[in-house]
Amino acid sequence: MNRPASRIPSKKAGRKRKPGAARRGERRLDAEVERWFAASGAAFPATRASIIPMLQAAQAELGYLPGDAMQAIARHLAVPPALVEGVASFYAQFRFTKPGRHRVTVCTGTACYVRGSGKLIEDMQADLEIESGETTADGFLSLESVSCFGACALAPVVTLDDKVLRQQTSTSMKEIIENISDAPRGRE
Repeated sequence: MNRPASRIPSKKAGRKRKPGAARRGERRLDAEVERWFAASGAAFPATRASIIPMLQAAQAELGYLPGDAMQAIARHLAVPPALVEGVASFYAQFRFTKPGRHRVTVCTGTACYVRGSGKLIEDMQADLEIESGETTADGFLSLESVSCFGACALAPVVTLDDKVLRQQTSTSMKEIIENISDAPRGRE
């Protein structure tokens, strides 16, 4: 009995392409993502075990995980993009929007909250006109909250980029933000 020819192309058929390269009909990736992939991403082994390390490397280089980075990872690993996106969305360490040039993180754990972090973050949201998890319209600052930094003796704790600031108030944070070295001048 004759078997019909398979419609699924063989992996050996056709010419080889660079890992991460777009196939015919696929759109090109963002130039920044292509640079990251060429410099770092292509060095990862093309196995599913590389998903999380590649996501971490992309975020470390790009500051967040744009869709194109997840697309490049999926192409390199020959897995569906939904798999990569599913893994990324499962872990809180990954962010999907471009962060501001500066990142302010307020602890809202019990000790910090009792010492005023709830009011502090409310005041900062009002002053910056953003919610926690958002970035100002000018891309200058991202505001975030975390459940605990583990530095309860310093409550309320805030980090500005990677610098820990102890016992902050709404007034002190407003002054700190206004005095960031690359803050836009002329704001009132």
